[in-house]
Amino acid sequence: QAVVSTQSTGAHIDIGFGGRVAEDILYNGDKEKVTTGCAADMSNITRYARVLIEDNGYSKKQGLVRYSDCDIKNMETNRLIQDEMKELLNERYELTKKDMMKHKRQWERLTQYLQEYRTLTGEECRTIFNGGKPTRSPFEGLPSS
Repeated sequence: QAVVSTQSTGAHIDIGFGGRVAEDILYNGDKEKVTTGCAADMSNITRYARVLIEDNGYSKKQGLVRYSDCDIKNMETNRLIQDEMKELLNERYELTKKDMMKHKRQWERLTQYLQEYRTLTGEECRTIFNGGKPTRSPFEGLPSS
C-alpha cells in the first residue's frame, strides 16, 4: 500500500468534489437539477474520508486512534465515524466551493469547451484556463458516422 500524506488525500477529496460543486454553483443550489454524474466521485471521496478516520487517526474527537473491525461493528463507534466523515466531507466541500468560486470564469469556459469538444486534454484545459482555446477542430478525433 502506498504512503500518502493527509494533505494529498484532502486534495483527492477536493478534486472529487469538483463536478458536484460546479453543478451546485451552476444551478444555484437547486438539488433538483444536480445530476448523478458524480456518483463514482462521491464513492471515492467517501472511501478516502473513511480511511483517514478509521485507519489513520484523523478523528478530531477521538484523536490518534486506529479503529479495528471489532470497534467498527459497535453501533456507537460506527455512528461516531460516520459523523466525523460527514464533518470532514462538509469541510472539504466548502473549501472546494470557495476555491471554485475564485475561478468561476475559468471553469465556466472549460464547461463551454467541454460541451463543444466532448473531451479535452490536460494541455487544452490549461490553455482554456489561461484564456486561450484549443487549436484542433471540435470534431477532430471523433468517430465518423
